[in-house]
Amino acid sequence: MMRIFMFTVALAFAGNALSADLARGEEINKSCAICHGQYGQGTPGQLSPRIAGMPQEYLVKAIKEYRDQDHRNYPLMVRTSKLHEMSEEDINNVAAYLASLNLSADARFNVEAIGGNVENGEEIFQDECRFCHSRDGYGNPRKEAPPLAGQHPAYLYTTIRGFRDKVRRHANDEEDETFDEYEDQDLIDLSAYIATLDDAKVSEGYTFQPPEFAPPVKAVASAESAARSSSIEITDIKQTVVQMALEDGVSIEDAAQAMLSKAVELNLKLVGQQNVSQELEARGEKTPHLSIYQFCNPMDAKVMVMANPVFSSYMPCRISMVEDPNGKIWLMMLNLDMLINSDLLPAEVTETAVRVNQQMLAVMVAGSAGDF
Repeated sequence: MMRIFMFTVALAFAGNALSADLARGEEINKSCAICHGQYGQGTPGQLSPRIAGMPQEYLVKAIKEYRDQDHRNYPLMVRTSKLHEMSEEDINNVAAYLASLNLSADARFNVEAIGGNVENGEEIFQDECRFCHSRDGYGNPRKEAPPLAGQHPAYLYTTIRGFRDKVRRHANDEEDETFDEYEDQDLIDLSAYIATLDDAKVSEGYTFQPPEFAPPVKAVASAESAARSSSIEITDIKQTVVQMALEDGVSIEDAAQAMLSKAVELNLKLVGQQNVSQELEARGEKTPHLSIYQFCNPMDAKVMVMANPVFSSYMPCRISMVEDPNGKIWLMMLNLDMLINSDLLPAEVTETAVRVNQQMLAVMVAGSAGDF
């Protein structure tokens, strides 16, 4: 009976995936990849969970909850990825694409426990988690319980602690008391045990290959809609640069002040500012606007350079404000997920890189909206 059920679930998922435009989902995922990685693999630490391989229906539900601020509230993510402007079709497409990415057999994506007592964690899992999330930790569609196996343990710990402290809602039940009696160490132990569950699926010598889809047919946007759009855009498939246009009514001065204010709030020091076009105009050279802002947190810089001196080439972090041939003003920066996804970066400092990336995105978002 269980085999029949799982086969039925597999067929249902396949039907949903086939009805989605996976190529379009891959395109939309470029905005998600800024934080979650090119293949939705997430990063060690609590900031960017793994979303690859999650059930399509669960992803659709989660995206809509973030979009509608329904028990999930992360304005930076909503703003940078423009979740609030996604159509139902867009959400279905990107959810289907992410669900199609199976990383579990590739040892490179195998998560590892960070401390904790695995034996105690197993006891807690058997008592509290296996009935909904299954013995193997890969979830149960009937109970709308997502996979836990393969998720980064620091993110799991933070999430479960949020359930305990009633910051987040567990099992769609505001009165849920599952974790009320557990101490922080118990939650660390539980996360450590769950981190072992994906080990069974690792296949020696297997290397994940991303699926290939026909390129999506791009709709031709009107000049009006193009001018109105201020979402982050990826300039090419390699995710080398992200850019965001200033919103209507936001002046260059407003954007600059907003970025500087946000940087102070995030403890980022302005270590350089070049008003390139202003300097050229002082020499009699008329030129479109170009200014460059350089930010740095010295302690983060130390962590990155000690991990590998090559990362000094990314420092300080830069945001350019540049005028395009049509007179539209854009904010642009290097996309640090190239650095985050790099094999050169040790896992223990990946969270620093993720945090820096998200802080720079927050500065860019504040500038585009003139929000200070």
